[in-house]
Amino acid sequence: MKGNLATTLAWVFAVAFVGATVSAYVPNPLVGEDALFVTNHAHNMVHLLTAVGFVAVALAGQTASIRFMQVFGVVYALTGVAGFVALGSQAEGHLLHIIHINWLDNFLHLGLGAAIAAAGWFASKDAQQTVEAAAAAA
Repeated sequence: MKGNLATTLAWVFAVAFVGATVSAYVPNPLVGEDALFVTNHAHNMVHLLTAVGFVAVALAGQTASIRFMQVFGVVYALTGVAGFVALGSQAEGHLLHIIHINWLDNFLHLGLGAAIAAAGWFASKDAQQTVEAAAAAA
């Protein structure tokens, strides 16, 4: 079976979220309880579940990958907005009283949400062009 952009991107995002999960448990200055991007166990489990979601849609195929990226990207960006609302003027706190976040997390969530959604829309356009090219060749 020939690969496609959508599933490739889903695999890339899956690896990235697994990386974020694992790195949070290894002392480093970027991700963790006392790092630049603060996380706690609940936050890390959200990253892991996100990775599992990306793996599931990558295995399910192109259409599932496209739709997941389009919807999840928007949800992820909205998580960034919700994080800013939850924190108010505080530098860090908890989303839903469970997930440890800070202002940098919120900016990252906004940016990643936009990137993931854009990847979904771009992959959708690529898939459509592939279908049109195959139809023209037939």
